[in-house]
Amino acid sequence: MRKVLKIALICLSAVLLSSCGVQKFKDIKVTSFDVDSFSPSGLKAFDAVVALGVDNPAMAFDVKHLKATVKKDTTDIMYLSAENLAVDAKCEKVYKVPVEGTLNRQFTLLQLAVMAKNFDPDEYTVDITADASAKGIGKKLEYKDMPLSKFMDK
Repeated sequence: MRKVLKIALICLSAVLLSSCGVQKFKDIKVTSFDVDSFSPSGLKAFDAVVALGVDNPAMAFDVKHLKATVKKDTTDIMYLSAENLAVDAKCEKVYKVPVEGTLNRQFTLLQLAVMAKNFDPDEYTVDITADASAKGIGKKLEYKDMPLSKFMDK
């Protein structure tokens, strides 16, 4: 379960932090990632706090209303959301990001644990939406069917 969550969140972070067109924004790097806490919230949901290390040589920016759907083939497996991440300008810092997750109704935590044990990133994709803004200029970010394997080397 933690492995699938960790990979999905790394994917989210990499996409969001590389999404702006300004050159310095392209130099933003995710330097570390760890799941600080994980707690089930019923049979189909969980709350987690991730420690996300970011090296940002650019101006400060915000990522809001982050939503992601992790899929295997065309079946939704898990839905993730985080409300706000304010990234400070020109610094390297670790941010604590609260994340809420919900499993698709047709999956159980036990099935997810089995999937994590036999995990192959080529079998999974993610859809991501978020609002990013810097200095009052905002942009809606949308990514569809991005393969998780694309982010495994990052």
